[in-house]
Amino acid sequence: MDGQTGLATAWYWILAFLLYLYILTDGFDLGVGILCLTTSDEAVRGAMTETIEGVWHANQTWLVMLGGVLFGAYPLVYGTVLAALYLPAGLLLFAFMARGMGLECRGEADNPRPWSLLFGLGSLAVIVAHGLLLGAILQGMHFADGAFTGSPFDWLSPFTVLVCAVLLALYTLFAAAWLSLRTTGRVRDFARRWGVRAAGASLVLLVLLVAYIALTPGLGHLAGRPGTGGLSPLFTVLVLLAVLCLGLCARALAKGCDRAPFVHAALMLLLLAVAFGTSLFPVLVPPGVTAMQAASPPDMLRIMLWVVGGLLPVILLYNAYQYRVFAGRVSADGESDAS
Repeated sequence: MDGQTGLATAWYWILAFLLYLYILTDGFDLGVGILCLTTSDEAVRGAMTETIEGVWHANQTWLVMLGGVLFGAYPLVYGTVLAALYLPAGLLLFAFMARGMGLECRGEADNPRPWSLLFGLGSLAVIVAHGLLLGAILQGMHFADGAFTGSPFDWLSPFTVLVCAVLLALYTLFAAAWLSLRTTGRVRDFARRWGVRAAGASLVLLVLLVAYIALTPGLGHLAGRPGTGGLSPLFTVLVLLAVLCLGLCARALAKGCDRAPFVHAALMLLLLAVAFGTSLFPVLVPPGVTAMQAASPPDMLRIMLWVVGGLLPVILLYNAYQYRVFAGRVSADGESDAS
C-alpha cells in the first residue's frame, strides 16, 4: 500500500466515524422533535426539549467537521455529489433553520405550541433530507469527466424513500433511549412506550431494506456483492448482530432500564455502519468513485491528518464535558398527562 492509498483509506474511515457520530447524536435530537409531534402536552414537550437544549449545538459539530473533511480530503465528491443533489440539500438547509427556530423560540414564547410544531416538522424535514441524500449516494450516482450525468431527480426512488423511513424509525428510537437516560416520571414512561414502538418499526423496516438490497442486483455493492445481488457473509453477520442489539434495546426500554437502551442503540448503529462501510470500501460513491480516485494530493491529506488529528480529541473531550455538565434528569411532574 503506497502513501496515497494509505492516506485515502485512513480518511475514508475517519469520514465514516464522523458520519456515525453525527447520525447518533443529531439523530436523538431529531427524534425528540418527532416525539414532540406525538403529544399535545406542552409540559412533556418542554421536558423533552430541555434535555437537548444544552447539547444540540455541540452535536452539530460533527456535521461541520463532516463537511470540512469531505471538502478537504475528497474535493471531487464534495464538488460533484452536492451539485447533483441541490434539491434535497436545499431542503436540508431550510429544515435546519426551521428546526433551530422552533427549538430556540419555544422556550421564550408565551405560547410555545406553534414553536413546538415548527420544531417537530423541521425535524421531520431534516430526517427526510437525510434519507434522500444518504439513499441517493448509497444507491449509486453516475459521473463522466467529473460531471454528473444522471437525472436531476435520481435521488427520488423507492430505495431512498425506504432509507427515509428507516432513519425516521431509528431516530425516534435514539430519542427514546436518550430520554430514558435523561428524564424521570411520566416523561420517561412516555418515551419508553414510543421507544418500544420505534424498535418494532425499525426491525420491520430494516428487514425490508436488507431484503430490497438483496433482491436488487443494482444494489449488490451495498451488501458486498457488487453487480450480483444477494448478501455477503460478513454483511449478513453484522446485520444480524445489529438486529440483536435492536432487540436488546427494545427489551431494556420495556424493562425500564436507564443506560442500557442508549448503549444498545449506539452499538446497533455502529454495527450497521461497519456492515455498509466494509461492503462499500474502497468505493466512496457507488458505483465507481473510489476513495483513492477522489482523494486530495498526499501532502494535503497529511496536513489535514495533523490538523484534524489534533482537533478531534479536543472536540471529543469538550463535548463529553458538555454532556456531563447537562447530565441532570428532567421531569414534568405536576403537569397534565401526555396524550
